Amino acid sequence: MKRSKHIALDMMRKASPPPVVLRPVAVAIAALALSACSSQEDVVVVGSVDECTSKTTLSRADCDAAYKKAQSEAALTGPKYARNRNCEAEFGVGQCRQERSGVFMPMMAGFMVGQMMSGSYNPVYRYTNRSSRNYNRIMTADGGVIGTAGRASYRVGSDTLRPKPASTRTVSRGGFGAIASAKSSWGGGRSGGGWGG
Repeated sequence: MKRSKHIALDMMRKASPPPVVLRPVAVAIAALALSACSSQEDVVVVGSVDECTSKTTLSRADCDAAYKKAQSEAALTGPKYARNRNCEAEFGVGQCRQERSGVFMPMMAGFMVGQMMSGSYNPVYRYTNRSSRNYNRIMTADGGVIGTAGRASYRVGSDTLRPKPASTRTVSRGGFGAIASAKSSWGGGRSGGGWGG
């Protein structure tokens, strides 16, 4: 009698793998990964109403309203310096102005217009001081770098387009560049180097 006759073949067969069931956590992670991809937006930086009408799909009236909104945001959220020389050390000679309150602020280099037309037109600032380590960079009011000046468009995170908190403190030196270099968030970052409220 053959020995193989008494072998239980059903026990030796490979079982097929169990069906893959996605757990809720895996589904949530996949959804987050997809939303992270979609949270990026292309923006154009424009410096005037005319540039806005020529480089975006906004009407002249919308560009005018966006420019005024960006100027108001710049007055509220932009970096404030106690002395003009400190502001110019960051942004370049002739690139700062004195406000009625006596503080010095850099001139707005332009504002961002998103392709999704989110209605958020955050002001941006440009370093023109050649001796600055941030020379020719475009930054938002909280020190976030969006890229070097002169590009046709920039890809930014959706948080870049959100309005920034009002700036209530003045900086004696190294504020804007210090925050940008440290890549710190508003209110976080190095102590003594920020200007946010």
